[in-house]
Amino acid sequence: MRRAGTTSWQMGEDVSVSLSVALYVRDALGLPATKPFFIPPVVPAVPEHVPVIGPDVDIDLADEWPKWFLDLPSKASSQPVPGMFLQSRSPAFRQAVEGYLEPAERFATAFRDNYFHPGYMKSQGLHINHLVSSIEKELGHRAAPFTLQLRILPVEGAWLHRAAPDLVLLSAGARADPAQLHRLLGPIIRELA
Repeated sequence: MRRAGTTSWQMGEDVSVSLSVALYVRDALGLPATKPFFIPPVVPAVPEHVPVIGPDVDIDLADEWPKWFLDLPSKASSQPVPGMFLQSRSPAFRQAVEGYLEPAERFATAFRDNYFHPGYMKSQGLHINHLVSSIEKELGHRAAPFTLQLRILPVEGAWLHRAAPDLVLLSAGARADPAQLHRLLGPIIRELA
């Protein structure tokens, strides 16, 4: 979003199908939500399923999942990525993940389609404009030019992780709640402004 006719701030937002697929797979495999950094479970929750894997494989999967997650493209894609970058992963990891790719892709594309339904983005965009305006009032000046990308994820609660200086991972719940958006994203906008 950008103020018309000015060189002010610019924010974009998208849904990463690849990251959503990876998070669904993590939850389906029952892997910890703490690496590479804490990311809450997906919503709606993955149907309960106890994977049939041994303790050694479980440890290997838990070690390899964060590496895979971090290797996924930083740019959002509107479609699942063929192969999901599994070529460089161990055979056990590929086999475990491939067993969940189909339901994970359905989950991720349904989230994307629901998130971008007509009218939703227009109403959500106003939250960002109001947030930046309120911070400008607090600071007593217009925001300095900045660019920030919001990557919306289907995870529980009000959650945010700053993945890079210009990239924020944000839960859909936090994005939809103006108070949570101000609490979580406000400090980053204040720093950039």
